[in-house]
Amino acid sequence: MENILKRNILYVLLCLGIGVLLMVSSNIVVFLLIGVGFLMFALEFIKLLPWIVDRNNFSCSWNTEKPMVSVHLAICTEPPEMVIRTIRGILKQDYGHFEIIVVDNNTKDENLWKPIESFCRRFGNIRFFHLHHWPFYKSGALNFARKVTSKNAEHIFVIDADYYLEKGALSMAVKNIVGRSIALVQFPQAYSVDNLSLTPILKEFDHFFNFYCLKADSCYGALATGTLSLIRLEALDEIGGWPTSSITEDAELGSRLQSAGHDIKYVHRIIGRGVIPISQYDFIKQRKRWIFGNVQTLLRYSTNPIRNFRKWSSGISQLTAWINLMGIPILCIATCVLFYPLIEMKVFLMTVQISYIAYWIFVLSKIFQYTISEKGTIGDTTSTFLISLSTLGIGAFHWWPVLCGNEQAFERTDKSNRQSDYRANLFYPLLNFLATMAGIVYGSPFIMASGFIFFCLHLAAVWRDCSLRTTRRSKIVYNIELHL
Repeated sequence: MENILKRNILYVLLCLGIGVLLMVSSNIVVFLLIGVGFLMFALEFIKLLPWIVDRNNFSCSWNTEKPMVSVHLAICTEPPEMVIRTIRGILKQDYGHFEIIVVDNNTKDENLWKPIESFCRRFGNIRFFHLHHWPFYKSGALNFARKVTSKNAEHIFVIDADYYLEKGALSMAVKNIVGRSIALVQFPQAYSVDNLSLTPILKEFDHFFNFYCLKADSCYGALATGTLSLIRLEALDEIGGWPTSSITEDAELGSRLQSAGHDIKYVHRIIGRGVIPISQYDFIKQRKRWIFGNVQTLLRYSTNPIRNFRKWSSGISQLTAWINLMGIPILCIATCVLFYPLIEMKVFLMTVQISYIAYWIFVLSKIFQYTISEKGTIGDTTSTFLISLSTLGIGAFHWWPVLCGNEQAFERTDKSNRQSDYRANLFYPLLNFLATMAGIVYGSPFIMASGFIFFCLHLAAVWRDCSLRTTRRSKIVYNIELHL
């Protein structure tokens, strides 16, 4: 609650500051908005560039060797039956030479980790470790697993606690790690849903792999995603193991491998499926962690763009997949709407018009991304876009604290999909409705049309996301915030 209050106070102060600048020296705000607009255009162009010029690397060669693989499973406060199901899926692999290391990291309730330990004791190729007060969250557990890995292992295969592997998953992974330059092979982080009506939520997750990772493979420029990853131990040791400086240790690992000159191969084939977070609370918590951690990694991403522009741009695209630069334009529109009697009409119109140009750059780029990469009905694609739009505020503002040096604790995603209240954020529909009214008053067709279109889109986004994530027993709470 204290952090939310500080955040809201900060946004109010920013709006007041923008308001003062608009009344005293509007050129500063206008130049800032123009600069943000150019950055947005450049970033969205970089994301679309691989789809224009690149072809994918479809290698016909296979690795025919059968090296030992150490499968690492890090868990924390997970349902035992789910973890045991995951272990059973690993044991059913048709690949003959592997071990399993299960590391339980800081689970306090013995009823959660003891049944898993008892199950693991039944098998000779499984080792279970329970760690008390172990640092660095998942990356700390995986680094411990590396220390106890068999000396005969050449690769590790990382899997999350909620994933069930197909029978040939390990064989497929080993076949694809061809040549010494490939340090990691990444497969899609796929999910399964029982209810087909939830397909748009599934597709919103799949978009990262269908759009960003698929084309990243054209230059072996994919990044790791933390599960269903086969990693060459030699390369992992070379970069010092799993990074502990980011809460998305997987993206940080991928960027360090790329910066060290290694290749990462992405294979667009599903070899296992996990549990998708349906509830709004778990979805937002996971998305915030990805955004925060990826920006932490982005600030340290050092692949030389001159030496290999394609890899560099691919890494930038993946790390910014869930963030946007809409924060300043949104605050400018909000400031103009709130203080419009005090702001000169010419300044008001110029500020809001430039802000809406930035809005259009972002939205049209998203629509184009979904159009060219997603297969399905127009209705499903539209629903997927609306779910993505419902996270606009998170992508616009949640990465700002990283720039200020703030830290965020690693928060695991609950795999039980328990139902939670739905917080319907009406800030963006209301903001665009008020901008529409201002456009009518000031006689600006562009502001009026843009405000009305985005009012409708945001209202539809709230409705669609709410309809998919709630049941009849769900409690819907309405609020007005920049981001939840």
